[in-house]
Amino acid sequence: MQGYWVILRSEMFSLFISPATYVASFYFLSLIGVGFRFFIESFSSTNWILPPLSSLVLGLIFGAPALIPFLTMRSFAEERRLGTLETLMSAPVNSWALVLGKWSASYLFFILIASGAFCFPIILSLFFPEQAKSLGFARFEHWIGGASFLFVFGASFTAIGIFASSTTKNQMVAGMLTFTLLTLYISIMAFSFGEAESLQNIDSPIQFLRACMGSLDDGLDKLQHFAVGVIDIGTILNQVIVLLFFLILSTIQVERLRV
Repeated sequence: MQGYWVILRSEMFSLFISPATYVASFYFLSLIGVGFRFFIESFSSTNWILPPLSSLVLGLIFGAPALIPFLTMRSFAEERRLGTLETLMSAPVNSWALVLGKWSASYLFFILIASGAFCFPIILSLFFPEQAKSLGFARFEHWIGGASFLFVFGASFTAIGIFASSTTKNQMVAGMLTFTLLTLYISIMAFSFGEAESLQNIDSPIQFLRACMGSLDDGLDKLQHFAVGVIDIGTILNQVIVLLFFLILSTIQVERLRV
């Protein structure tokens, strides 16, 4: 795709030299690490029925609204404020390449930070192998399932951030809009946890609507499958739809600015 790799390299460079990105990443990983430590220390006295590794995935999901705005808010908002977006759009780069390049950079940086968080159980396994084995850290299906769940939702979350940035010239407004949309998204999943509608037991319009919402309604319920290595294809497809929906909205917004 014309211009995609140029945009991707440029955005990755901007993220790597941005002090706000490092500050946000440091505090985010520090809080995740502290929370993970206290959870592991008290795990034996809790009623947690999922593998302990899923607690790290859950912490990253709920912490995403505090991290992703720092990765996406500058992507379009800062370009519009400085007036460089018009110059960029006059180059031989189509709108899809522009949006995909900026989204890919944010998503790759999110994966990098999430991978840093997954280093905590690895370090625990190195220093306390017996305890780590008893906690299930040696079971690769738990790692694959948890990482798949996190990276799939991370893709749609960063797409929401890119869309928010494309709607305004103020990066703080873009950041707050991203935070609000992601918090609302996660709140819906949290409030509907344990109440997922079965496709075989739908007898009202509300139940039908909730069933159509897919992972927006039962995303956290599906974590129980991913946590033990059972990959739910329906959840992945639903998140791909959410991803494409917000990337298309971002592209439409960029096309409006091009006119």
